[in-house]
Amino acid sequence: MKSKKQKKLTAKQIKELKKILNEKRNDLLNIVDRKKHKELPDVEVGDEIDTASMSIEREMLFELTNNEKVMLDSIEAALRKIEKNKYGYCESCGKLITFGRLKTIPWARYCLTCQQKFEKPSE
Repeated sequence: MKSKKQKKLTAKQIKELKKILNEKRNDLLNIVDRKKHKELPDVEVGDEIDTASMSIEREMLFELTNNEKVMLDSIEAALRKIEKNKYGYCESCGKLITFGRLKTIPWARYCLTCQQKFEKPSE
């Protein structure tokens, strides 16, 4: 009977995942840069509803930037792991994360089993 133990990621797989990570990082950096340079117009004339609407729009813009920063941090962490030959292992159980999962989410920190445990609501 064959063992179900997964083998280490190949150099080709790591190269492919690194390319995806770099592309995603560059896309996010471009988005963040565009948002930094996009200015929302100041409300000169308007009522409280106009002012509140602009305030909410500014907060949403800021929140999206924060979410993108979190994603960038995750991508940067994955790229550092590649450089240190520690990429692809679950930070919880230490097992290898499947190539399929990494291809879908190359910045994944946990294997699917551990991720599901973390997301399961406590009873």
